[in-house]
Amino acid sequence: MKNKCTGFILLLMVLALPSYAQWSVGLEGGYNQNALYTNAGALSFTKYAPLHGFSVGIPVQYQVKDWFSIQADPQFIQKNYQMKRTQFFEGIYQDNLNSYVKLPLMGHFTFGGEKLKGFLNLGGYASYWAMGKIKGVQADIFSDIESSSDTQQYDRFLELKKGYSYNESYTFDDRKDNRLELGWLAGVGVSYQYKKYQFFVEGRYYQSLTDQQKDYMINQVPRYNQTYTAQIGCLYQFTKKPKQSSSSN
Repeated sequence: MKNKCTGFILLLMVLALPSYAQWSVGLEGGYNQNALYTNAGALSFTKYAPLHGFSVGIPVQYQVKDWFSIQADPQFIQKNYQMKRTQFFEGIYQDNLNSYVKLPLMGHFTFGGEKLKGFLNLGGYASYWAMGKIKGVQADIFSDIESSSDTQQYDRFLELKKGYSYNESYTFDDRKDNRLELGWLAGVGVSYQYKKYQFFVEGRYYQSLTDQQKDYMINQVPRYNQTYTAQIGCLYQFTKKPKQSSSSN
């Protein structure tokens, strides 16, 4: 009974939305930097570094108040990072290029003048790890050692062993890889209204709350994506026209 009453109240709230509520749909694109937040302490001479990527999306906005809207941004986004060896193993690395299909859902808060406004976005997102690619340089352990007499004269391992490059698609492991990612987001930006078009520039931060890996081993070190995005876009507003009553002569 309680659930029915709650649903009825929500329905009344939707029906009671002000008459100026309107839809806006547009296109956005941007450049991002993603980092893998994890602990590489168990991996000797290894560290993770951020890499750049891009995103493209279709923002859909529903205005509830002059200062508040509900926004969804279906998008395609890259979340790339690099794992590289250090010191004696410098030059050995792997770039992980990961592509996600993402659905952010947020509250859009605006402030400022009639045309030029600032805005704040707060919300969460769900995304699916759709595809991946790995490329880099690895040492060929089957190659001959360049010198067997004095290995201390070499500054890098790749001077002892030949290196080879690779570039291939990533093969998902259903036992290991967690392809569903959930997290929260926050963004700030500036928009300009020109007739029915709204142009905007935004900086946004995504923080994953789910491990990139499934719980498949003991003492597993979690891995989380952290993504900073700078993007531009445009929205087109579909304004509701008030109903006109017919007059009789």
